[in-house]
Amino acid sequence: MRKAARAFAFLALALAAPALAWKGSLATGVQPIAEVREKAESGDLVTVEGTITEVGTASGSRYVVTLDDGTGSVLVRVPETLLRQLNEGHAPEKGRRVRVSGEWGHAYLDKDVWGIQASNAERVE
Repeated sequence: MRKAARAFAFLALALAAPALAWKGSLATGVQPIAEVREKAESGDLVTVEGTITEVGTASGSRYVVTLDDGTGSVLVRVPETLLRQLNEGHAPEKGRRVRVSGEWGHAYLDKDVWGIQASNAERVE
């Protein structure tokens, strides 16, 4: 009976471990966008890297960009000042490669659209 209990505990831990990697600050390193879209839950902290393929504006002084890394694309809301730092004082431009970190959640308060509310961004050369 003890062997069965140990085996069950091991199996439960092995199955839970991948999910734990997406909880809050435990998610580390750059994750593929497709993996973030599949596994991240609301409030998870994520980091992705990709090329800006679309640029738009949202309410206030925020830009909304679409990043694509070849595995998928994602909407990213970033304060204008943060994105301008990446582009020598100019608005973000298509084709720029960036790495962003932030909270995964609903974009535009739409329950069907997910995205990243960026808190950090940097240029990737």
